[in-house]
Amino acid sequence: MSLVRALAARMPVTARRAGRGMLNYFDRIATWRDILREIDGATPQDKRWLRRSALAAPVTAWGGFYGWRNPVLLHDVDVDVPVLGRFRAHARSDELYLLLPQREAAVYAATRALLRPGDTVVDAGANIGAFSVLAARLIGPAGRLVAIEMMPRTAERLRANLARNGLAAEVVEAALAAESGRMVTAAIDPAKGGQATLALAHTLDRPETHHVVTRTLDEVLAGHGEIALLKLDIEGAELDALAGAGAVLRRTRAIIFEQLDDAGLIAEAIVRAGFTVQRLDRHNFLAQRTER
Repeated sequence: MSLVRALAARMPVTARRAGRGMLNYFDRIATWRDILREIDGATPQDKRWLRRSALAAPVTAWGGFYGWRNPVLLHDVDVDVPVLGRFRAHARSDELYLLLPQREAAVYAATRALLRPGDTVVDAGANIGAFSVLAARLIGPAGRLVAIEMMPRTAERLRANLARNGLAAEVVEAALAAESGRMVTAAIDPAKGGQATLALAHTLDRPETHHVVTRTLDEVLAGHGEIALLKLDIEGAELDALAGAGAVLRRTRAIIFEQLDDAGLIAEAIVRAGFTVQRLDRHNFLAQRTER
């Protein structure tokens, strides 16, 4: 054990908590360094709002030191993300952070390695479209992209971002589940649109609820052939979605999925369906169909 760790272990619990809290605070401010390096305003006015938001970070990052806090954007801006495309990021939402390339660097690298022009891709839990825009560029006009997003306002922003980049996709507004046609309650915190959920509403600070209709992946993708890549990131509803995807999984070559818990149940279900799984980063995994 290093001297620093030994001294930290002898500190009172309250002092250690305070130290972690201040580290979180400075990490929040440092995130703006990455944003300004990797994301650019589309117009001079957008650039100014990005800089103003970064300068305000010492104030907007203050408080709630023991939980996550997204970078606070003070005004809606259009941004260019060189490795992805052009997007609208809305003020006081998590959208700017969701567009930060390093956040999903391993996912994007795997996607570039897997996709070819003409492929079919499914983005389940598409949110505002960062992954969808990348995938649509990689598969080109001969490819097919199905982007699935259950929250109406988010789906509207997804369509707008695809249009900003001159890209076409089939956008499906539905909650993925084991059965189609059920009306269910989804929850979203307006400041954390990337965490809209059917299963984890208790984790949201200020949840709004919306009634949405369920569909199975087998129903949504009934008219599609081989699927090169299924991206599955639906905030705790993955197992339910996989239960309604038996036919889809048999014609899918690869899956990129998020697994937030330590139980490994999502990975186990995918392995049972005939895939091998490897870790991409802390929460994301790549599954590829086992050769027969």
